[in-house]
Amino acid sequence: MDVRESLRSALDGLGANRMRSLLSVLGIVIGIAAVVAIVAITQGSQQQVSESIQSLGTNLITVTPGTERGFAGRRAEEKTDVFTTADGQRLSEKAPAVARVVPMVSSRLLLKYRDNNTQIQVYGITPEYEEVLNFHVQTGRFIVERDLDTFNTAIVLGQEVVENLFEGEDPIGKEIMVNSPTNPLQKHKFTVVGVMESKGQVMFQNFDEQSFIPLTTAQKRILNTDYVQSLYVQAKNEESMDDALAQIDAILYQKLQDDSEYTITSQQEILSAMKNITGIFTMMLAGIAGVSLLVGGIGIMNIMLVSVTERTREIGIRMAVGAKRADILWQFLWESVLLCLIGGVVGVAVGWIGSKLFTLIGTRILPMGPGSASSSAVISPEVILLALGFATAVGLFFGVYPANKASKLNPVEALSYE
Repeated sequence: MDVRESLRSALDGLGANRMRSLLSVLGIVIGIAAVVAIVAITQGSQQQVSESIQSLGTNLITVTPGTERGFAGRRAEEKTDVFTTADGQRLSEKAPAVARVVPMVSSRLLLKYRDNNTQIQVYGITPEYEEVLNFHVQTGRFIVERDLDTFNTAIVLGQEVVENLFEGEDPIGKEIMVNSPTNPLQKHKFTVVGVMESKGQVMFQNFDEQSFIPLTTAQKRILNTDYVQSLYVQAKNEESMDDALAQIDAILYQKLQDDSEYTITSQQEILSAMKNITGIFTMMLAGIAGVSLLVGGIGIMNIMLVSVTERTREIGIRMAVGAKRADILWQFLWESVLLCLIGGVVGVAVGWIGSKLFTLIGTRILPMGPGSASSSAVISPEVILLALGFATAVGLFFGVYPANKASKLNPVEALSYE
């Protein structure tokens, strides 16, 4: 069997019916393009989510209160009277694997400067927040210990807050009014001492739309509470994460005697959960796209069967001049494989272009900043090779029956076929 001769005959056969060949590969093109685009978009999303989570530090642990069960028509709500600043201090002192702890409270408040106002999430934190969350001041200063000691009305603004309130004016040293969440008529005058760097969207949280005040000020002057809503814990390093998680759990259980009273979450757990979700999502969509490949493969088989019927006399002539059954088999098998490979190559190109356009449009519609999960699409060489390999497999699988049928034709009957 001459492979070159089989390939040449296959190409001649495809070239003789260009339009039919083009139409027959459309199903393969659509299927491969869909698979490539889906995988590229989900891989890009996964990469962006991973980078955004890691931008907060791979050794970050979040401790939050448990959920209070709803009853008599009431919805379940997160408890608010579980942790105090003393709990954060206890973790810092008694957990050897813990480097820093930041107690935190927050509330959605209305900020006003002259005629401009914006409603944003304001966090009461301690000075360690900068290092624990890997989020730093760009101009001015951050919250310091003396702010906590004096219940100072100092505030550090996010980038978008500055744009909304000051419209290009330097905010450092300016005074803004902050409304109380419990009493809208009660207002507090805060002095802007710093502006945070731009961090953008991380997961479902826009860091540029946040502002920060001293924890003690938030507790006593704004929220009137002795409790904190969560504890941000920084392990000493990534290798000590497991030890830190175990130590935190042991210390909190010793105090509360009920592990339903608190929830401990690490960045690695969030990252792992997101990868699982995107993996399931990718498999589901790729399965749907695989149906297009199945339909395309069936279309290829039908076209090849029609081609065998139309070229019965040609097959008889080839057999009469010495062509073996294997030669006929491989000729039609190569035609099927080449059709699918051409469809695979075109499909990869279409999928790549489609994924880029999709993410470009998505970024324009939802400009979520540096942490946007829709800001890029990733096509790895493995995906391209897998797509082309799958297209080849489809060509072989759906081409065997027509090729086998052609090779088994009786030469005498084939020559007399009209």
